[in-house]
Amino acid sequence: MTFWGAGPPETCYRICSHWPSQGLAVQVHAAACPKVDSAGIMVPALPMALPDPIKRRLASLKRLAPFLKRRSMAQAVAAVRPGDLCYCWPGAPLEAIEAARKRGGRIVLEFINTHVAYAKRLLDAECDRIGAPRYPQFTDATLHHEAARVALADLIFAPGPLVETSIRETTADAPLVARTSYGSYAPSDMPSRSARAADRPLRYLFVGSVGIRKGAHVLIEAWRQAALPGELWIAGAIEKHIDKTECRDRLFGQIPQNVRFLGHVSDINAVYREADVFVFPSLEEGDPQVAYEAAAHGLPLVVTQMGGGLIAQEEVTALMVPPADVEALTDALRRLHDDAQLRIDLGERALAGAAFYTWDKVADRRRETLLAFAAS
Repeated sequence: MTFWGAGPPETCYRICSHWPSQGLAVQVHAAACPKVDSAGIMVPALPMALPDPIKRRLASLKRLAPFLKRRSMAQAVAAVRPGDLCYCWPGAPLEAIEAARKRGGRIVLEFINTHVAYAKRLLDAECDRIGAPRYPQFTDATLHHEAARVALADLIFAPGPLVETSIRETTADAPLVARTSYGSYAPSDMPSRSARAADRPLRYLFVGSVGIRKGAHVLIEAWRQAALPGELWIAGAIEKHIDKTECRDRLFGQIPQNVRFLGHVSDINAVYREADVFVFPSLEEGDPQVAYEAAAHGLPLVVTQMGGGLIAQEEVTALMVPPADVEALTDALRRLHDDAQLRIDLGERALAGAAFYTWDKVADRRRETLLAFAAS
């Protein structure tokens, strides 16, 4: 992968960058790393010594990508010694994982979502229920690749509440699975949740790609039925396979005037600070970082089990609703609108809980798991 500083590469870096200071040596092999490597752990195929503008230009060239991928794979495999832990994130080529295993490496996989076969079953059912096109990425080749990489694994990190379940339900002879989590940074400037101006409407926030998988269609229908005098902010791009006018209109219907589509937001912290409630009725996730980020900003959560990650606890940090349940979500939206003290209580407990999920603590728990596994 190329470490642009967003998505899975950013998550990988946030975990691995803490390990040197925690006593665990690590090298991260990638095609390119146009960002600053403050931890000194990156081993990209594209040399880090190049000036930043040149690195960014070369890393963005599609015709150069296959060469960089091959070079990165060769460098990674050559570095493997017997007994090394080879921590493979999604996108790692199967041939590289196989080669590392042949050199005596022990394979540790990262699952950022549920098992592909499990996700396909959930999302196909929902797409069929509402008459929407199925997600195109769930092909026979994708299913085969997922099964093949699981077969090579010695240990799998399964972040979130249902990733382990998804692996065991779809894999006859599953390897060792370690339940884990993602996390969040600690915001430097926390707003006062009790200081909302009396004339400002209550503001609900959804953060993520806008489509069926993350339950955006359920949220918009629930918002329409709730008919609240508040605002719903939706931060994220509309998924490509539904971003056609006729499909989008059929999926979302008439959008209420108090719904704001923000699109991709570069400074999401500013949006969290302006919100009062976080809503994430996702149908399929691994361990959504947005739930931890919202909690770290002191927001009460309205989430599904998938959408809330491990930070969500019913009536403690969150109001939890079943997936694709418009009525339950409508009731939860109304309940938080009408009960200011409940909003404050859930938000304060979410903020307190988020302290357990800062990236240094997340990294340290994984380090302990890896060391215990290496000693076994």
